[in-house]
Amino acid sequence: PSHQLKRDIHRMPGGYLQNRDENDFWTGAVYDHGFFFYGQGWFGGLNDELGHTLINNVLGKYYPQFTPQTILDMGCSVGHSTLPYTEAYPQAKVYGIDLGPALLRYASARARTFPQKVYFYQQNAEKTDFSANSFDLVVSHILLHEIPAGARKRVLAESYRLLKPGGVMIHLESQLFLSPPSLVARYFRDTEVWVNSEPYLASSKLEDLKNYALSAGFATQEFKIQRVAGHFAQQRGNNNPGWLAIGARKL
Repeated sequence: PSHQLKRDIHRMPGGYLQNRDENDFWTGAVYDHGFFFYGQGWFGGLNDELGHTLINNVLGKYYPQFTPQTILDMGCSVGHSTLPYTEAYPQAKVYGIDLGPALLRYASARARTFPQKVYFYQQNAEKTDFSANSFDLVVSHILLHEIPAGARKRVLAESYRLLKPGGVMIHLESQLFLSPPSLVARYFRDTEVWVNSEPYLASSKLEDLKNYALSAGFATQEFKIQRVAGHFAQQRGNNNPGWLAIGARKL
C-alpha cells in the first residue's frame, strides 16, 4: 500500500518493504537487532514482551477460559510477538502475516530455531486471502500506529470478517497511541512522530477506533480499551499500565 512507501518508517533506509532479491533477509536482521537496541533489552532477550503481555495481561485476565485453536498475528514483522502464542496455546495453529518479504524470510528462519511451528505469509492485513470465519483469535502488536486512519478502519473490518463467532480481536498498542494526557507524554509522542519518522502515530482518536469497530460489526458492549502493564515490566516490579489493549469479541 502507498501509505507505507511515502516515508522511511523508523528512518529505516528503504522502509521495511525493501527487498533486494528473493533471498534477502537484511531488513529482518536489522529490525531484530535494532528493536533490542531501541528497547534497551526491556522487551526481553527474545524481544517478545508484547506477545507475553497480550497473552498474560489481556487474554489471561479478561478471557481466562479462552483457548483459541487458530490464531492470526497481523503485521508480525520478524515474529517476536508471534512465537509466544505457540507456547501458550500449543494445540493452536498460529499464522503471521506482514507486508515485508525480507522480514518474513527472517521470521521463518528465526522460527526454525524454536520447536513450535508458525505459518508465515506475505499479506496485507487490510485485506487478506483467508476465508471468512477462519480464526478464533486475531491480534496485532504495535501495528495500528504504523498505518493511517483509513487503513485502521480496514484492519478492524478485516479482523471482524476473519473471526469465527465467539472469536476475539485484540490490537496491542503503545500508550502514546491515544492522545497522551500529559505535556511530557505528548512531547515523547511528537518526538517519535518527527525524529523517529512515525507519521501516523498522532492521528488516532478513541472515538474513531470505537466507530471503526462498530461499523465492522462488533457490538458496543463488546468493544473495550484496557490499559495494561507490560509482562516483563511487572516482573521487574513496574505495574504502570504502559500498553493499550484495543479489543472486542465477535458475537
